[in-house]
Amino acid sequence: MAEKAKKDNKNLIIGICCAVAVVVVVIVAVVLATSGSSKLSDAYFVSDNTKYVLTMEGDDLDTEDEEYTIVKTHIVYNYSGDKITGMSTYAEYADEATAKKAYEIYKSADQDGIKKLYVDGKYVVAEMEEDQYADLTVDSVKSQIEFMEMIKNMDLDNYDYDEDEE
Repeated sequence: MAEKAKKDNKNLIIGICCAVAVVVVVIVAVVLATSGSSKLSDAYFVSDNTKYVLTMEGDDLDTEDEEYTIVKTHIVYNYSGDKITGMSTYAEYADEATAKKAYEIYKSADQDGIKKLYVDGKYVVAEMEEDQYADLTVDSVKSQIEFMEMIKNMDLDNYDYDEDEE
């Protein structure tokens, strides 16, 4: 009987060790899969009850250097109540390598108004100094974003300018 109890305890210990090993493998796999990559996605760049987001497509922007063409620019205004609490610009590039190269160019440029500049995956992020958004209100930011969205949704390419002049 004592031998059976020892055998059951041995099997129980082996089972627990295997379960712990599986948990450790899963944790390591998750950490490796998420390390080095950005936690940002398109889902982040949606206005909600803590932030307003203005997104501009790359073709709406003037780019001087074709090698570092910006895919999109997201301007994120964080707010609490009626107060703007933060402002960040996310320049989105095709991939992380291009973002890192563009970051080196940004880093050597004038940093006036920028509190922090860094790369997060395929984004070059500029967190702005408070004086850059101190005079803004939640209503003014919301109005500005609505105006920019309205302009973006207008089809100016098919507008007949000659007809308007008559």
